Amino acid sequence: MDASNVASGEALLRVWLRLTAVICNRRMVSGLTFNEAVACNHLLHQQQNDPAHPLTATDLCERTSLLKSQMNQVLSSLERQGYLTRSRSQSDRRQVELHLTEAGVAAYRESHRQVSAVLEELVGRIGTAQTDALTAQLCDIVAVIQEIQENRQKGTL
Repeated sequence: MDASNVASGEALLRVWLRLTAVICNRRMVSGLTFNEAVACNHLLHQQQNDPAHPLTATDLCERTSLLKSQMNQVLSSLERQGYLTRSRSQSDRRQVELHLTEAGVAAYRESHRQVSAVLEELVGRIGTAQTDALTAQLCDIVAVIQEIQENRQKGTL
């Protein structure tokens, strides 16, 4: 194992954990739990970008890497709060489609406002070019990690 790769990997992990802690523990999202906000984010973007194809709980588990049991807790909580409805798919009665209610959209947007303000200031400080480059790098990192995990699960790595 290359020592410089190990050191770089550990440095990346430390900054990743610090970033996650800042986002999760500094209450950048209020009114919703972190996982509720993440689920709402995916549901809202799907409703806006492809309303003809609502997400299912399975879709959300794949997109968020949450376990089914965790996702069920998140969705049940959102439903109890009146932020989410579930309905049987018209095309495949086995599937249950998820829809944010107007109250759910409003709650997400309210909780997201704090994050937006921080991100706007961040982009203002480091610039759009650096922000775009960082976003692309993080997307690359996520894709590589997912590929490594899939290969390990298949036993090909």
